[in-house]
Amino acid sequence: MSSRNGASAVILLTIANILTPIAILIFATGFFPYKPFLPGLAEYVDLGHGRGSQPPEAPFDRLIFMVVDALRSDFVYLEGSGFQFTQQ
Repeated sequence: MSSRNGASAVILLTIANILTPIAILIFATGFFPYKPFLPGLAEYVDLGHGRGSQPPEAPFDRLIFMVVDALRSDFVYLEGSGFQFTQQ
């Protein structure tokens, strides 16, 4: 009877080892979708900015860095958390 359990464990382990790469591939295709590349090759284009000429103006004059911080609800709603105002 122990050889039967060992054989079924080997079968289950084989199935798991086959399904793991398939599951990773399915996840990766959904998480990293295909993005088509632009046709053609990158080329240097001389815009005539030699000595004495000014480059074109930048389209933006500011750069904003935005940091989003998440406040977990268990920190807010637990007793003794110190967030009495938000618990009202």
